[in-house]
Amino acid sequence: MFEPFACEPARSFAREFMAELQARRSIFDFKGMFGVLVCRDKEGKDVVLRAFSGQYNSLWNYQGFVPALVDQLQYDKAVEGNDAQIHVLSQAVPGETPLQRDARNAKRIELCNETLSKIYSLYHFTCADGVVRDFEFIVQDIQYNAYAEKQKLLPTGTGDCCAPKLLSYAFANGLVPYSMAEFYWGPSNTHFVQGEFYPPCDEKCGFILPVILGLKILYRDDNIIVVNKPSGLLAVPGRGPEKQDCVVNRVRRLYPDCIEQPSVHRLDMDTSGLMVLAFDAESQRNLSIQFQDGKVDKKYIAVIDGLLCNEESGIKASDDQGRIELKFRLDVDNRPHQIYDEVYGKLGITLWKRLRVWKMRGKTVTSIEFEPLTGRTHQLRLAASHKKGFGIPIVGDNLYGQQEEGQRLLLHSCYLKFAHPVTGEPMEFTCEPDFRY
Repeated sequence: MFEPFACEPARSFAREFMAELQARRSIFDFKGMFGVLVCRDKEGKDVVLRAFSGQYNSLWNYQGFVPALVDQLQYDKAVEGNDAQIHVLSQAVPGETPLQRDARNAKRIELCNETLSKIYSLYHFTCADGVVRDFEFIVQDIQYNAYAEKQKLLPTGTGDCCAPKLLSYAFANGLVPYSMAEFYWGPSNTHFVQGEFYPPCDEKCGFILPVILGLKILYRDDNIIVVNKPSGLLAVPGRGPEKQDCVVNRVRRLYPDCIEQPSVHRLDMDTSGLMVLAFDAESQRNLSIQFQDGKVDKKYIAVIDGLLCNEESGIKASDDQGRIELKFRLDVDNRPHQIYDEVYGKLGITLWKRLRVWKMRGKTVTSIEFEPLTGRTHQLRLAASHKKGFGIPIVGDNLYGQQEEGQRLLLHSCYLKFAHPVTGEPMEFTCEPDFRY
């Protein structure tokens, strides 16, 4: 995953740490990842934290490093419960039939999962918003929605890496992180080189860090940040204290030096996907102009609730792509709905491409790639639902269609291309949705 904070000065402190490791032979034989997190305390002074992944010499905690996220005695107790029986079930039994072997393996898996469940119940993470969360919350947060083929499972060892330990400790103690670095120490192998720096791992930290940080960060530099906004989170703050949790405020909480208004575009609360924000005023102005002038390429994935065929708008069942032009404005008597208005409406132009037709819960649906050439409010939702567009709403649209319990809007910003506001370099990002399409 992408490194959430700048690497310097943490790498400078890490190099000093490597020199200590080289000199202190007692822990020179440790094979694994070390991490350094540089924070500011309430007085603005630097605080340097250290962590190691997993255990050192069978110990979770070691002087000079942040504590593990699990109590060692409780962990050992959880493991010991089924350990002996799992060990027995792991051994092949001479003369056992295939049916007996399958039953033995099934029982072993059952006990292993029971032990993992006990272990994960011991972990608690202090997040950037100060809230302490457990694995139950994290698992719920990363589950695919009701329309996915399968759910994700946490890998063994999730929560034992350096980054979750460092960040949880920092947030629990009122520290503000601003630089982080992780490096491998031990004999070099096909995966790691001693003394080299590596970002947080995708297979474990990729699940936890977005929850701890409050954001899934896909890219960050001194000027911009690109995130994958989850469905259900506001892009910018609304009116009232209950509408202050949003992408903008989460960015500003993580990066206190960020400008007050970093947003350059928006996504509907129910829409997920790519958003770019700016850390400084000049970058914010540059990106805003790019969006206003139509110089940003955007694509979305949507699943619409039926087959494409609309005589009124001229869309035939055989059409694989097309263009929709509609004029809409705010319905002032029914906010935030938009209504068709040929006279006072603002023109929304959308290119579309059919991806596939398939069955969802026994119902025929169509996956669509949208490419909006303008940026009107609810443009894609209206292009789908209005009779002069597809005449078919996007699945889960609570404004222009129907939403069943547990549903989300199946609309996702999957592609973004723009010029970097400082360097002018083309910046291109793709992001798969967490729903089937």
